[in-house]
Amino acid sequence: MSLYLGAACPRAAARQLSAVSRSFSTSPAILSNAVPPESPSYIRLPTPPQSDEKKLPRVRGHLPVPREIFSREEGDRKIRPDYLHKTAPYPTNPRRPKNDAQRWKKEMASNRRDNLEVGLKELWDRRARRDTARDARVSRKFEEHNAAAAAPEREDDRLTRSTVLDSIMDTKVYPDANRFSNNARSKSKVLALEQTKREARRDALMELYINASNFIVTENELKAEIDTIFSEDFFKKQGQAVGRYGPAENTWDIWGKPPTISNMLETSAGTSTKVMDFYESEYDRSVKRQKRIAEEFTGGKME
Repeated sequence: MSLYLGAACPRAAARQLSAVSRSFSTSPAILSNAVPPESPSYIRLPTPPQSDEKKLPRVRGHLPVPREIFSREEGDRKIRPDYLHKTAPYPTNPRRPKNDAQRWKKEMASNRRDNLEVGLKELWDRRARRDTARDARVSRKFEEHNAAAAAPEREDDRLTRSTVLDSIMDTKVYPDANRFSNNARSKSKVLALEQTKREARRDALMELYINASNFIVTENELKAEIDTIFSEDFFKKQGQAVGRYGPAENTWDIWGKPPTISNMLETSAGTSTKVMDFYESEYDRSVKRQKRIAEEFTGGKME
């Protein structure tokens, strides 16, 4: 096939060239029924077995709930002759029909009795067949399930199952070998805790008893204490009482901040740089130590 690529019609030449290239293409054509790999139908699997229960055909519309014709308490009472005789009794004084109308009514009454008897028997037979089929299906399913549960493990399941340790499968609860020593240890801990609580309660009661001598019980004592504490020179008097003659404006200026471990070590070693420790003598420190020792011996707070 000859091509003429002239400058006069370059678009026509390009179309001819593309047509030639498409005619010689080696790429396969995509089939319309090809299934891509991401499709669930890419790997064809057998259809799993479904239930073999035969369901009744669907009836369109709203149907009333069918009543139970044969109750389980009565059984086959409605197909017995006495029930049929009571439901559609024969005339007590039968007479021969005199005309065609009476003859026709008699035939219709006889047909109704026959139809009632045949219909009840057919309904009873249909129910019996359905119950028999259901019982057989249930029994078969029960036997299949029991057989499947009692069947030995398949070889492919045994080869592909994960490893489970025997210690994990052993779910028996073994008694603790150290249970008696653990119980004794727990008992001693509980007794020590109870003893600590009793000691703390006794110390609190002793401290309350000692401090009860300074309790304010009357309004006059309360007014006097308020006037004393909220006076302008209260902290100055407190500082003079403990030997502090410098300016004192709050309780920290008098007794200082709560001591830390390093402060207590410096105080005991005599290397503290606090002004309060500088004014405190060995006698004062000895008195504090004796108070702490007395509190440990007596179990109460010493003033």
